[in-house]
Amino acid sequence: MYRVLHIMAGADAGGISTVVLNYYRVLDRTKIHFDIAVTTDMIGQNAAEMEKLGAKIYRLPLKSTGLKVFDSALTELLKSGNYQAVHVHENETSYVALRIAKKAGIPQRIAHAHTSSPYVSVKSEIRRLSGCVLNYYYATNVIGCGWLAGERVFGKINMRRKKACVLPNAIDTNKFYFSERIRNKIRHELTVEKNYVIGMVGRLSEQKNYMKAIEIMEMYHKSNPKAVLLCAGNGELEQGIRNMIANKQMSNYVRLLGRRSDVEQLYSAFDVLLMPSKYEGFPVAAVEAISEGLPVLLSDTITKELKNCRNVFYLPLHDTRPWLDKLELVSRQDMADRSYGREQLKKNGLDIHDTAKQLENIYLKFGADVR
Repeated sequence: MYRVLHIMAGADAGGISTVVLNYYRVLDRTKIHFDIAVTTDMIGQNAAEMEKLGAKIYRLPLKSTGLKVFDSALTELLKSGNYQAVHVHENETSYVALRIAKKAGIPQRIAHAHTSSPYVSVKSEIRRLSGCVLNYYYATNVIGCGWLAGERVFGKINMRRKKACVLPNAIDTNKFYFSERIRNKIRHELTVEKNYVIGMVGRLSEQKNYMKAIEIMEMYHKSNPKAVLLCAGNGELEQGIRNMIANKQMSNYVRLLGRRSDVEQLYSAFDVLLMPSKYEGFPVAAVEAISEGLPVLLSDTITKELKNCRNVFYLPLHDTRPWLDKLELVSRQDMADRSYGREQLKKNGLDIHDTAKQLENIYLKFGADVR
């Protein structure tokens, strides 16, 4: 049994822990075992799911309590867990845990990039550049969820070296498929049977750019009064977004649904997915929507791995008009057949049953080479 400890910020619904959970569901668990160590108190839905699959969940001290305390706790966990690999999902600061793992004698040490966040300040850029060097030094493998994320966290040169690869945030296409029955059921529950439904799925955060979505919707609603925007997710900007919707008197056609556990059903109810994110490591919600045959409108700041999928459009954030034009275009399309979506993902290497073999090979081939 190849034992892997994943280290990440949290294990609630969504985010990085969902990616790890998705892979663990389909990996051969008679060969590979996952445990999870989290560095925050964000433990919830995904942690419970991983425990059902056999993983143990550990809490590590916050790094803010001091690196000595963090070092001691992680070292003790590594020595008691008999791990062959440590897989760290903390982007440019993954090297902190990787250094400890190397000192503890862990043979395989993986740094995984999940963000393509842009330049913010000189301080953050110095931290990123330091991470490019230190992550590559302490890791035996570096993985980007997409090329943009890999290049941002590890550097363009390092992403073209032998120990680097891209492992996309693939999904289980058997779970995300269009259903006319579910579509009618959810649209009835949400009282949008006669509406053109634009959907968003994601945390109510600065990154997801809901303010831009509301701006687009405000203008689009003038030409299509039957259009509604349904937003699934919660987050730190929720009250501000609610205030904006109320102040603009858009409450009758822009609705916040909160965090949902049935997003695979929501996609069937949507007519198009909107994703004007400022950045994404790899847009999982877009991949899920494609699987259900939805048109997807993405900002052109997002990694371009989805450009070959049908009905996927990359649009500029600095200009609202292309978003309105594309919404108008896709609203006229005949969407009676949405069964093609899953085949699109398989052709583009985004079915997790295929990519899981790549991850399994990363672990087991390394283990065999070490032996």
